[in-house]
Amino acid sequence: MRAVSKSVRFHLERRKKWEDDKDFPRPVLVNFNYQANTFHTTVGIKVSDRNWDYNRQRVKVGVAIAHHINQYLDKLTERINDIYFVSVGKGIVITNTYLLAQIKKSEAEESKPLKTIWEYYSDFLETQRRVIKSTTYNSSAMSQRRFKEFCKSEGKLNITFDDVTPGLLAHYTDYLIRVGNTNNTIHAHLKRLRRFLNHTKKLKLHKNDSYKEFHVPERVGVIKFLEWAEVKQLMNVQLDSLKEQRARDLLLFACFTGMRHSDMRALKIADIKCHQFEGIEDVFYAAHIRQIKTSQEIVVPLLPEAYAIIKKYEGWYEDFALPQTCLQKVNEALKEVGKKAGLIAMQKVELFRGPAKETRYVEKWRVLTTHVGRRTFVTISATKGLPINVVASITGQTPAITMKHYMGVVNAEKFKELIAKVKF
Repeated sequence: MRAVSKSVRFHLERRKKWEDDKDFPRPVLVNFNYQANTFHTTVGIKVSDRNWDYNRQRVKVGVAIAHHINQYLDKLTERINDIYFVSVGKGIVITNTYLLAQIKKSEAEESKPLKTIWEYYSDFLETQRRVIKSTTYNSSAMSQRRFKEFCKSEGKLNITFDDVTPGLLAHYTDYLIRVGNTNNTIHAHLKRLRRFLNHTKKLKLHKNDSYKEFHVPERVGVIKFLEWAEVKQLMNVQLDSLKEQRARDLLLFACFTGMRHSDMRALKIADIKCHQFEGIEDVFYAAHIRQIKTSQEIVVPLLPEAYAIIKKYEGWYEDFALPQTCLQKVNEALKEVGKKAGLIAMQKVELFRGPAKETRYVEKWRVLTTHVGRRTFVTISATKGLPINVVASITGQTPAITMKHYMGVVNAEKFKELIAKVKF
């Protein structure tokens, strides 16, 4: 059937007045023979006789833009054949008028502008929605809005993939600093934007690689954690509000286990396993979980204090082991809990915006969150001498990441070790 493609032929229009002029541009015509009929029309291109290869029915190789013209003629041949075969398959009566109309329609559809970068971005997010957590999706959608707001402010809403250069990203970073974002927030926005650009590059929607050259590194500020004496203050504080008691218990559980709030909220009674080891009479308990954030399976040993909290809420929440309170409500309540517990030591807070660093000091209860509990577990474990690889295996971090974030928070232990063992 495809042998019909041989009936598509191209030639130059001939007129007597052009015969001796080899350099005069002449219209290229197409002939299509079908069912004893001939379709004949111009293709909208002009080529001189000197530059035309009559045997190949194409522009001679080596002529400027020959590749583009010949590529167009190849596509036109394919388009005419496709129209013919589809029409025959549907039983449509083919005429020259019908062929011309279909060719124009096909060319119009092919010349339609591609989706904008924003439409591709929305498609990407919609695809991601099905495979990522809702919180991760919301963060990604927020990054898209931020980038679009920036482009709108710069009058660049019609940008293409190739326009996303290190220079543009530098201006974007300046914009994010102006609206109050810190370097770590900017790092997150750029990371999500890069993920989208990498995805579209794999789909061959662009060939731009330059955006990969621009980075805003994360800046690890002062780690916020509780000293062991402060943990005891929280354990001993008298709280009348059930809401505050639940928030306090979740924070303490994080201090004793290093678990994230998302994992604590998902923890079920069935996840708590009993362990006994040869030669040891004691019974140990551990939480066997798959982390929500990383999907990594870990085993978290439960200290007696942590297991006591599990027992306290046994039967309260059906299959769940701990209070089912949203993170925002817990963190709000913890501020009041910390204030009542007397956590008034001054906490250093560092914010990085571009090259500038902002430093302020606030009472520790003002920065109290469940994540402070996770950091407290790592910090106290390290100061008590627990090997960093063991700490990392409990929290689900890599030892390198654990060390990176917590190297500077064991200063008291360092001083004790230095004074005790190094004498001059």
